Amino acid sequence: MKKFFTLVSVALLLLLAACSQTPAPSYRPEARVRQLAGLAQSVPDVVLFAVSGRCGVPCDGAPDDNYDYLTERGTTAAVAQAFQNLGLSVLVVPYSSHLFNHYSSISGEYEYGFLQLEADFDWVRNNWPGAHRVLLGHSHGTNWTHDLLRAHPDWTVDYLIDLDGICVLWEDDNQPYFDYFYDTYGNPWPVDLSKSCDVEPIEKYWWWTSYYSAKDVAYWGAAYNLEVQSARLLASSVGAEGDTSLVFDYTDNVRLDNSTGDIRTFVADEDHNGITYPGSSALEWINDQILELGMPQ
Repeated sequence: MKKFFTLVSVALLLLLAACSQTPAPSYRPEARVRQLAGLAQSVPDVVLFAVSGRCGVPCDGAPDDNYDYLTERGTTAAVAQAFQNLGLSVLVVPYSSHLFNHYSSISGEYEYGFLQLEADFDWVRNNWPGAHRVLLGHSHGTNWTHDLLRAHPDWTVDYLIDLDGICVLWEDDNQPYFDYFYDTYGNPWPVDLSKSCDVEPIEKYWWWTSYYSAKDVAYWGAAYNLEVQSARLLASSVGAEGDTSLVFDYTDNVRLDNSTGDIRTFVADEDHNGITYPGSSALEWINDQILELGMPQ
């Protein structure tokens, strides 16, 4: 069944993929240095790092045209409100699904990518050690949020929030950019992040090992992992933003030892994009979970 849905998703999404990808040679390491202190009047109680996913239809320029739509849709505000309901102040820092900082022709804005996320997260760790850290990702964005913890096993977050993580086409979109980065700067991480789909061997039983994508692994750095999967309908309609009910996350998250401690999974009523909108059953569920769990001690 898993293979069936993977093949269907591949066939569908390949219609949306770019014919070729060209790395951005203008990337400079110093461009990653960004002081977050100017974004907040005081040290926030919570820093919410949010990574949007792949651009929709029409989009022949992924990942360069990927952009921060979670802010635009009100997703980040809705999740931030859940923490504000606990009496906490929240700073939202958004990113697009890309290795590099880049310009998106869809948003018409300069978008921040994974390397910026990594630098910003590290800055918060070192300068605001008392602030709670939360990672939020949708679709392709979940690969980046999980890879941040995969690349830095000693980094921790209070919440790792996943909205319908998808790995199909993620490696195809991003491989040329990883190749350019590795050729220019080397690989600074203990693993090859360009390979993030079906890469974690997890022993299900003594005679059976299954390979999980990074997006489906709640790495030990995550205290709580809230996972939303979209409605698993078989209708073939394609929405205005490229949505289709054939695209959904069908793998429940696990820890590296196949345990599920502090992981909560919910199958929403909405489709892949519908779960990101305020008022959806997905975001209401996340709000309820945060109110129930509070902040880890």
